[in-house]
Amino acid sequence: MSDIPDIEIVGTVYKMTLQTDSKGAVLVAYTRDDDGKIGRSWIRLDGMATNYMRQRLSTSTVPALVPNQL
Repeated sequence: MSDIPDIEIVGTVYKMTLQTDSKGAVLVAYTRDDDGKIGRSWIRLDGMATNYMRQRLSTSTVPALVPNQL
């Protein structure tokens, strides 16, 4: 397996969502680059990773912020 991605999304994440489903969860990140172009990338999390994210989110002392909609 190569460490070089087929597609690379660059920019600053301005919105992120974690959406659960029967297979686990999907982490979706929306980015904006220096030219204002928008990118979207996602990562599928398996059951163990989803449980870990739920645990981390449930024990966070920082309240979750709802980002502005697109």
